Amino acid sequence: MTEVIKTERLILRRFRGEDASRLVVLLNDLDVVRWVNSIPFPFSIEDAENFVTNLATQVYDAFAIEKENQLIGTVSAGEELGYWLGQPYWGQGIATESARAVVHRHFANRSEKLKASYHLGNERSRSVLSKLGFIATSQSEAVARSTKETVTLQWMELSESNWEAAK
Repeated sequence: MTEVIKTERLILRRFRGEDASRLVVLLNDLDVVRWVNSIPFPFSIEDAENFVTNLATQVYDAFAIEKENQLIGTVSAGEELGYWLGQPYWGQGIATESARAVVHRHFANRSEKLKASYHLGNERSRSVLSKLGFIATSQSEAVARSTKETVTLQWMELSESNWEAAK
């Protein structure tokens, strides 16, 4: 399994124990976590340590996104494509660049379709998924762990042929 992926501006690497404190800083921002169903708010050091030691590798196949030797977010393509960035890194094309790298890795190793979802109203995430070639499939409701609000998820799917056409 690929442990490091390099893009033009980023390094995607496996999480390390020392990442926990930086995760706490980045994820104690409600503007960030409100768009990710699984992240609690506030986000504790225990939450971060649990993510780094258990969930990042076993469930989510997650990569730490590094820019200029600084952890700035996460991208994963386990059961579905997922990503988030600390707010100072929004609007710079980083989510698209990092997601493109893990989607490439996904289709280099398997041919199964990749799923993703975004909260309706999260236009930034919709844009990232559209640029990658994802197609809307269905909607469902979920409760966001951070706000305890019911949100509508737009589910999307990416086939290998749509990925090739979008590259």
